[in-house]
Amino acid sequence: MVTEDEEEEAKKKIGAKVRVKVPVKVYHVPRVAEELDLCGLEGEVKQYVNLWKGRRVSANLPYKIQFVHSGGVKFFAHLREDELEFLD
Repeated sequence: MVTEDEEEEAKKKIGAKVRVKVPVKVYHVPRVAEELDLCGLEGEVKQYVNLWKGRRVSANLPYKIQFVHSGGVKFFAHLREDELEFLD
């Protein structure tokens, strides 16, 4: 089970501004034909998926981050904490 402190700490991270600090390539961005390197891109934490209904789950990439690419194209990527720099 997850303690209340752990759950509160996870809730604080939702909505935080982050920057990707390592090279991560994704291939699923709409209207972008080639791969996209996320290194240096800033986004917002939309979900922390290591907690589900008060229980810990073993998500390999627990942070769901929303990015906005040029032209206003929004997309999500799942990343680890060591790949992110929290800006807030």
